Amino acid sequence: MGAEETSVEVPLKMGSVEEFERVESFFKATGFDEEAVCRALKVPDLSQLGETKLDESGAAEGISDRLRLLIKLFLMLDPVDCEEVEREIDEASLAFLLALDVLRAGGQGAGSEKYYSTVLISPVAGLLLASDRYRNVDDSPFIPPADIVFPPIFLGTLRFLKNLPLSPAKDALDLCSGSGVAALALSRCAERVVASDVTARAAHFAEFNRSLNRCFNVEVAQSDLYSSLKGRAFDYIVSHPPYMPSLSNFLIYRDGGATGESLVKGVVEGLPEFLRPGGTFYCVTSGWDTTEGPFEARMRGWLAEHQGEFDVIFALFRTMSPEKLAVELAERSGSLDRSEPGQWMEIFGKGGMLRLVYGVMVIHRRAAPVDERGARIPALTQHLRLGELTDGSCFMWMLQWQLWRAGKEAGGELTSAVSGLRPRLGSSLQVKVSYVVREGTLAPSEVVLETEWPFQAATRVDLWAMPVTSNFDGGITVAEVFENARRSSMLPEDLTLNDFSILVANMIERGYLVADPAPFETG
Repeated sequence: MGAEETSVEVPLKMGSVEEFERVESFFKATGFDEEAVCRALKVPDLSQLGETKLDESGAAEGISDRLRLLIKLFLMLDPVDCEEVEREIDEASLAFLLALDVLRAGGQGAGSEKYYSTVLISPVAGLLLASDRYRNVDDSPFIPPADIVFPPIFLGTLRFLKNLPLSPAKDALDLCSGSGVAALALSRCAERVVASDVTARAAHFAEFNRSLNRCFNVEVAQSDLYSSLKGRAFDYIVSHPPYMPSLSNFLIYRDGGATGESLVKGVVEGLPEFLRPGGTFYCVTSGWDTTEGPFEARMRGWLAEHQGEFDVIFALFRTMSPEKLAVELAERSGSLDRSEPGQWMEIFGKGGMLRLVYGVMVIHRRAAPVDERGARIPALTQHLRLGELTDGSCFMWMLQWQLWRAGKEAGGELTSAVSGLRPRLGSSLQVKVSYVVREGTLAPSEVVLETEWPFQAATRVDLWAMPVTSNFDGGITVAEVFENARRSSMLPEDLTLNDFSILVANMIERGYLVADPAPFETG
């Protein structure tokens, strides 16, 4: 997809370092942060901004009149009387807001006696992010420009931010960066970050946000995916690309080709050239399970001859049938053509699409082709479910655990390695026991272990496993728990230490038990 020019005015002006510092300080001094704003709006997160109204009664504790004003101006996008603005904002700060074109007086349907914001400003992830307005000042019908810069407060972006990597790195790249929110978040752990997007409008907003948040280790680039980044390599590549199926590709921030996969496919195909050995790719996207295979396996195929160098994990959040998606796409288009769902079904049918899957994809490039013994371990392709507690660190934990486990299994060392661990019960573990009536009394019939960390999991276990598992307190080894349970006749007679170690390894992998420190951290 090439860059497209827009005829819609681009707001914001690039000012001096002092002007940006003064504006950032003003917002922070007012308490314009995510927690305070959500408290004022009585919402759990800013993704519900469009479903709420600001309480003007003053009932919300700790919410100043100035903070209410900023919420009205920059989040609710309401024009506000000049008198109120000038009463709550000191003259110097107001001058800086006007100089950076964050705020304007009169015009655009606001009336000569009102101020209005040119952009939406979101307090997200400890940052202040400017993005395009989503409604006109005069409340006339809003037609978004094709290159609109999307607010970083929608659930998909918040999920993307939650699942970004946290470990230190030298170089990171945020592709399809929009407002630059992910690049700015990564600037806290990476020495150098590139925020790259195809449109000049996105680059303009990202440059403004870089300066506003004083993230001077972030470089802004206008590039059609990797086209302007030849010869460079990165430890992290992250992307929240457009993935909505579309025949027009008019809305650059949203449309991803007829199946929605064109952008993410281009991003993945570039990983062998631009992701360093030992580097990791993080992406929130949707894709298709098809007759050729599940999405994660098809994505591995996009790595072509290099696919053996990469491990792939896809954490599913939700699915949708082709039939339901076809109806939604037709409704979204606003077309009166009743044949449109059928047209979409024809496209999906020709592509062998079975179901649309949406979630987080992480692809890790191994630092070396073999392990410490010189053995080549097959590349990992894993399908998991995204849990409420899943974050970016969970993916790296799983990748390291799987590599460690595969190495121990290949060397016949898994039993000895696991039996020496001292695991404890996972903090998010829940145990659900079902009972049935037997001989006139209640008797347990089924035990299911559930957890939301590191990923969502549910496993049915034998009845004897629960009382034995409860003995793991972080103080005794797996071998000691096994021996104590064997002496107490709590185990099946034919269960060996090897069998028990595999069971414990599976429980650690699914988060029911936690080995702290992790075995791959101690060698």
